[in-house]
Amino acid sequence: MHASEIMARPVPTVGLRTPVADAVDLLIARALPALPVLDKDGRLVGLFSEADALTSEVTYAGDDTVTVESAMTKQVEVAGPRADVADVARLMLDHHLSCVPIVAGDMVFGLVTRTDVLRRPDRVAAGSAPAH
Repeated sequence: MHASEIMARPVPTVGLRTPVADAVDLLIARALPALPVLDKDGRLVGLFSEADALTSEVTYAGDDTVTVESAMTKQVEVAGPRADVADVARLMLDHHLSCVPIVAGDMVFGLVTRTDVLRRPDRVAAGSAPAH
């Protein structure tokens, strides 16, 4: 099974200049663990996660001028649409990720979350055979 078969799509995104408060509201409203951050050309440049939100909310409480750019995670692990779901799950486990953006080049096509992986029909653990 490929990542494109289980990814959330379309995935909401935010821009570099999006206020942290607005991004937090979007995370909550969409019940997502993270939001891809896009530059003005629509390319993936980061990820604004729940952890980033918690850190920024604590650090910058009450400061409405703080933007996603100052709080986002810049090093983002990604996968392609044809990536095997087990490989995406392994990436999540190896890097302690709650989700992985699905991209082609720098353009975001979707987002695979841990929940998406758990919902897959065969539910095979990443890289292992089912227990008997």
